[in-house]
Amino acid sequence: MRGLLCVLLSCAATGCFFSSASSSDDEPLGGARTVTGNVVDFESGQPIESGVTVSASGLVPEPMVEIKGGGFTIKDVPENSAFQILASAPSHRATFGASVYVTTDDVKDVATATVSETFINGLAAGFNISLTDTRGILLARVVNDKGDPKAGVAKANFLLSGASVNGPYFLGDTRQPLPAATATSASGWVVFFEVAPGVAQLGLAANATVTLDMPVSTIAAKTVTIATIKATDGAPVLPKNVSFSNQILPIFRLVSAGGRGCEACHSGNGIGKDLGNLTLNGTANLTYKELTMEDPARVQLATPEKSELLTYPSREDPPDRHPNVTFQSPLDPDYLKILVWIREGAKDN
Repeated sequence: MRGLLCVLLSCAATGCFFSSASSSDDEPLGGARTVTGNVVDFESGQPIESGVTVSASGLVPEPMVEIKGGGFTIKDVPENSAFQILASAPSHRATFGASVYVTTDDVKDVATATVSETFINGLAAGFNISLTDTRGILLARVVNDKGDPKAGVAKANFLLSGASVNGPYFLGDTRQPLPAATATSASGWVVFFEVAPGVAQLGLAANATVTLDMPVSTIAAKTVTIATIKATDGAPVLPKNVSFSNQILPIFRLVSAGGRGCEACHSGNGIGKDLGNLTLNGTANLTYKELTMEDPARVQLATPEKSELLTYPSREDPPDRHPNVTFQSPLDPDYLKILVWIREGAKDN
């Protein structure tokens, strides 16, 4: 992983917010929010009253966390960002919770789960899996566009990064192992074992009948990661004839103007302008030049997916060259607009 200096020097594309846990007077550029909640047991959903630990993953530097009993308060979270909470408790395995999304308001009543060793051992026995201490487990819930669990999503639709991933396997209505199942049950839960540490993301399987959108999620050795997968019938539909001035430029504008807040940092004396050498609050012509004509260029026509405009504000392995995660998955609508714009030649149109 690169050091903090490299993190600051390589800011690109989205709001380069900076926070300091060492000083309550230092607020991330663009605004700071507070996230509060409780650590709960994955099976029962009941709060764990004591002995919990909590940290944030996906923000650089990590914000300050206060713990009282089983409750937590995370301060100085940059606006318009997303991150995972890593929680642990006695007799439970360290668990990365589902992604928390922060816009321009404080986020309250977050219930971040940690998975008991008893539950993990029951899954391993039920599926006849031998677990190792060098790999992680991914527990994901498939939901529809209303957030309700989605049954009947076939195994063939799941393509998880990592050559030696063991899964998917499916859980029943009470989250019990269903060794013979070939699709999600009414609970929507799916599990992958022996996932390599780093980051995990879903790809588009050949002949897929549904589009599965899961945030790129952190995986660590002997750790559980929980995620939500949104399932939409059919293959993903990409935008066409993307306009820089009408569709790309607005992405970078302030949140109050309907954008992702990028120019809050990449302007004036902001870290993104000063150290990242990127200004996003100028005219359309100047912004286009900043993105495509500066040295190095932040778009790569030969390999669009590797363009810094896409990779820096995404969760990466190793993380995180950009101080906050903005694009949680390659199916983020703004990510897709930028990707298609680059594929179409990154035109000044």
